[in-house]
Amino acid sequence: MTFLPIVARELLEASRRRSTYWVRVASAAVGLAIGGFVLYVSSRTRAQAGQIGMILFVPLAIASFIYTLLIGVFRTADCLSEEKREGTLGLLFLTDLKGYDIVVGKLAATSLNAFYGALALFPVMAIPLLAGGVAIGDFWRVVMVSLNNLFFSLAVGMFCSSISRDERRAMALAFLMILFFTAGLPLLGAILCNAWRDWGPYPAFLIPSPGFDCFGAFEELRRAAGGPFKWFPHSVVFVHAMSWLFLIVACVVVPRTWQDKAATPAVMRRREKWRRLGHGSSERRRALRQRLLAINPFLWLTGRDRMKSFGVWAFLGLGAIIWAIGLATEWNDWTDPAAYFWTAVLVHSVLKIWLATEASRRFSQDRQSGALELLLATPIPVREIIRGQRLALEKQFALPVLVVLLVDFVFLMAMRSDSDELHWMIALMVMFVMDMVALAWVGMWRGLNSHRPNRAAAAAIARIMTLPWLAWLVIIILIAVSATARGGFNGWEGEFLAVLIFGLSVGVNLIFGLTARARLLSDFRRVATTRFETRGRM
Repeated sequence: MTFLPIVARELLEASRRRSTYWVRVASAAVGLAIGGFVLYVSSRTRAQAGQIGMILFVPLAIASFIYTLLIGVFRTADCLSEEKREGTLGLLFLTDLKGYDIVVGKLAATSLNAFYGALALFPVMAIPLLAGGVAIGDFWRVVMVSLNNLFFSLAVGMFCSSISRDERRAMALAFLMILFFTAGLPLLGAILCNAWRDWGPYPAFLIPSPGFDCFGAFEELRRAAGGPFKWFPHSVVFVHAMSWLFLIVACVVVPRTWQDKAATPAVMRRREKWRRLGHGSSERRRALRQRLLAINPFLWLTGRDRMKSFGVWAFLGLGAIIWAIGLATEWNDWTDPAAYFWTAVLVHSVLKIWLATEASRRFSQDRQSGALELLLATPIPVREIIRGQRLALEKQFALPVLVVLLVDFVFLMAMRSDSDELHWMIALMVMFVMDMVALAWVGMWRGLNSHRPNRAAAAAIARIMTLPWLAWLVIIILIAVSATARGGFNGWEGEFLAVLIFGLSVGVNLIFGLTARARLLSDFRRVATTRFETRGRM
């Protein structure tokens, strides 16, 4: 028998996918775009020659750390849980395969593109070495920590997938675990150390943290901070050992969690409590059903879970609490225009990603289960199905978006003395509304064409959110090169860049949004009834 046969099969299958090759090009392009943007900013500020290398290296290292820590949420957190939902995991265990065969095979298949993306970024990170100011030790330590964090992220995702069946729960659990180990443990240790001066066990909160390794990779930072950073080698080894532990636990758990188990009375009571929490009491469900069915039948199907809206409001409430604490403790820092701007960017980005995920989820799952075919056999027209999904998205996001825009307007009034910041804030607000509308249409179309909601959401995000900024960064690089050749800037580039990103965003939204809307209305029935055609055309 071949050793680890699933690994060989999955790698052969991955070698035939176009994404296996294009992900390296995309990763290198993003690295070059980030480097070009940093080079543009440094040329505007006239940084010294000896500083350019480190100015370029640090943002690329940060991008590498963020990528390697979060990629497991998207690549491995749903690989085993998807097999459970489709019922194919049990078929694998009817053979001579063991738990480690399946876990390692899935890890090899899902981590290939993740590893290629990191591998393509490392040569770009080596370019600052030629500019000077970056030690070779910093470079190889950043590479080592990035690969170690990549392994940790993939292992955590695999563990969460082995104990979950629902993809959203698996991804949420993986994200929370990575966030806890990366930032939660050091923060908890810092709070306890601040409460008890010279607290001895403080390094125990840093050693298991991949975030601590990210800071420890820079030699100058370790020398300046000293103290806990002497534990940097121990932390790298410990994080690596934890990664293997998560994989071993996943190998042990998978053979024991793939079967559907009979629900005990205690489990039934817990499910009923969650059902009441999400949908309300029977009287409330009956009243809601009558009200939503009168508006649109598909709206009742996809918009009856009130926990969806509660999650959005909880996120905004958490942001309000953080801002209240910040204003109470550091008023001057939190009333700076930069705090307003980056708060808006963060909140807008989270809500856009959230909307893209919700827009693609329903159509993708219903098409995969065959529910859309049954729905199309009823007298409900296609336009009503699409309208019901759109109304459900409005029910979940419309009022929160209005609240965010009101807060943005408050930020805008506080920034009105700075004309440059004012232009950027106005552009962000308009782009936020347009992107939300376009993401709804593109997300629905991509979800209809994909049997994996996560990939459908990623495709919508790449088109609406990523593409305009990549094009903008490329133009920035060209401006920086031309300005360097001219020997200086003319003074109009700042305003031009704000108008440029706005124009690119409008163009992308119109092209992809209108195209997705037209194809939804014209090709919905054909695509929905072709169950195994998982590739979209757009």
